[in-house]
Amino acid sequence: MRAMSDVIKPTPEAVRAAEGALRSLSNHETTGLVLRVRENGGSAEVDLPGEMVPLLVEILGQIANGNGVRVVPLHAELTPPQAADLLNVSERYLLGLLASEALASHLVGAHRRIKLGDLLDYKRARDAERADALREMAEEAQRLGLGT
Repeated sequence: MRAMSDVIKPTPEAVRAAEGALRSLSNHETTGLVLRVRENGGSAEVDLPGEMVPLLVEILGQIANGNGVRVVPLHAELTPPQAADLLNVSERYLLGLLASEALASHLVGAHRRIKLGDLLDYKRARDAERADALREMAEEAQRLGLGT
């Protein structure tokens, strides 16, 4: 079993296998999958429910693009530097979010921790606000005849 901090960095063989798996999955509407697992000369079949297919497709897509992948449960707790990296902001900015309680956190001893689920909720809300603001700006620019 891998540690949560391990990142799976794809080999060229893994990239090719992921590309093939994605092609196979894209040809079918799946309500679930049956995977054949080969190990030590034997094989076994594993049934996966349909709700797991989008996650598998996302993982395969990242690997097919040569990206490293790490799966982390939503209840995982992140340090401020880890959370800042995920939001693509400075640690100082993130600490300001924590101080203003715009983003939930709790203390573990003297150290702040942020639940991944809370961080992703914050990011979704922030991204939605940004998309709304951009849409309003585009509408205003169009109304004023500033577009081409």
